[in-house]
Amino acid sequence: MQTNKLAALNLDLTIDSGQVFLWHKVNGIWYGVERSNIIKVGANEDEIECSSYPSSIDYRDIFRLDDDLNYIARKIAKDSIIKNALTKMKGLRLMRQDPYQCMISFICATNTSISMIKRMLTSMSMRFGKKMEYDNLQFHTFPEPRELANASINELRKCSVGYRARFIKRAAKAVLEGKIDFDYLKCTRYENAKIELMDVLGVGQKVSDCILLFSLEKLDSFPIDVWIARAVTHYYADMFEDKLEREKMTPRIYGMISSKMRQYFGTYAGYAQQYLYCYSRNNIQT
Repeated sequence: MQTNKLAALNLDLTIDSGQVFLWHKVNGIWYGVERSNIIKVGANEDEIECSSYPSSIDYRDIFRLDDDLNYIARKIAKDSIIKNALTKMKGLRLMRQDPYQCMISFICATNTSISMIKRMLTSMSMRFGKKMEYDNLQFHTFPEPRELANASINELRKCSVGYRARFIKRAAKAVLEGKIDFDYLKCTRYENAKIELMDVLGVGQKVSDCILLFSLEKLDSFPIDVWIARAVTHYYADMFEDKLEREKMTPRIYGMISSKMRQYFGTYAGYAQQYLYCYSRNNIQT
């Protein structure tokens, strides 16, 4: 059991902010599946407590507690909108994920809802992962690359993934065969890493940006989903010469918005994106 003073971390807001999908709250305690490990995290007054099984995992790494939120806030506080988001979403942090699990998760996240993403990943874990008991609760580990690479398309489709089945299989196979070097991607420049990821079938601009931000240390990545598109068109349309239509997110428009917002927010554009994502979900009517 790891215990530490509760830093600037809002557990509920962070875990439930669309970054991770295999976390569940039971009796006030969060449980998450990270590959073959189960993580237990809870806040007790001014302390945070964490344990994991079977391996010991440092929750400070997962919740990026070494990131100085006050410094980051000063760097991205470019306007009244983001300043308001920073105030309302106090304690929101990015989470550092396993790159392979993150890749599969966001391939599943295309054109669907968070509840459906959770359903897909839970179903795949139950079918292809290993059953495990921890803290008197039942879990299934996340499927290893070999399991998904060797699964048939029909088997994968039984997990409600639909057309994503072949993308999941191809991505898992690429990881299994060493065609994706996550260590290299962490070290190389954002632009190079994005090109490499987009060589994988099913990994487009948004999926690659999510993988880069949430698992490969590219804090300047700025993924654009439907909520970020709404936020940009609602709050930042004046920054663009072309009229933005959120319903028409072509590759060209995506690239233009991502580039402009990365330039605007700078090194920590990914943090700005996460705050805007949560802020827009609570403040923009659809």
